[in-house]
Amino acid sequence: MQINEAFAIKTDKRMNAITLADEKRAELHALVPRIAQIDKEISAMPLRALNGENVEALRAQTDTLNEERARLLAAHGFAPGYDDPVFECPICGDSGYAEGLKLCACVKKMLAESKFAESKLASGLAGKTFESFTLDYCDNDTERAKTAEIKSACEKYAAQFPVKEYCGLLLFGGTGLGKTHLSAAIANAVAARGYSTVYEAAQQIFDTIDGVRFNKLDRAEKDKYEKCALLVIDDLGAECQTNYSVATIANLIDLRMVTGLQTVISTNLTLPALRKTYGDRVFSRLLGEFRVLQFTGSDVRMKKIKGEKN
Repeated sequence: MQINEAFAIKTDKRMNAITLADEKRAELHALVPRIAQIDKEISAMPLRALNGENVEALRAQTDTLNEERARLLAAHGFAPGYDDPVFECPICGDSGYAEGLKLCACVKKMLAESKFAESKLASGLAGKTFESFTLDYCDNDTERAKTAEIKSACEKYAAQFPVKEYCGLLLFGGTGLGKTHLSAAIANAVAARGYSTVYEAAQQIFDTIDGVRFNKLDRAEKDKYEKCALLVIDDLGAECQTNYSVATIANLIDLRMVTGLQTVISTNLTLPALRKTYGDRVFSRLLGEFRVLQFTGSDVRMKKIKGEKN
């Protein structure tokens, strides 16, 4: 969703609320003519002020008229403010702006929810948050402390996104240690803040780029990897290993580094295997320009299946 689309939605909501209020007011005017007269008198106050009448006296008259109007509403069984517009956002009145020309939080929320949906996290990974990440399956206190440190680093990265000190995070270690959970938690947190976020497995990224290359998919499908604020590449190294697939993923990582866009990578590969697979140039840039977080311990996923806790 673009910001102009968000404002179009807010404008529709505002106009609908005003239209409904106008209909209720017309109902009141027909039922209680005195309320119609009061509204007419109140609407004339600004013009009377411009014509030089005493402003304080006009305010006092307006207060008196509003009090009478409230009494009439109650006498006829209507709640206070019956014909006031009911806006979805009481802060901006569905205008989209609060405190002058500042973007209202409701519009920011709409954009964030849209980015979240576009990230593909909403379907299967929405539950993988920092809050749902547990240390209960760590082997011992040392592993628990180490994993807690990694979690804290990931939380800090998401909270301070986009960071300036490095190009992203490299999460590596054996299977079932929480890399996918924490990388998804980062993506969830960053997407919730309104940043464009894409989370996909390395194999899917390669398949998509390959599809664009052979005109099977629209160019925009490749652009999302190159231009999103945060790209999370899950399971790097699990993609089909060919010179072309490796070069495709390596070039994407390199492009994002050059253009200053953030990337989070999770992989089961060891550092030597990562170097062997993607070459010295990519390996040195990953270690030099990414923050490297190593996961250790035994397979948490298997422990959960077996119902084991430490």
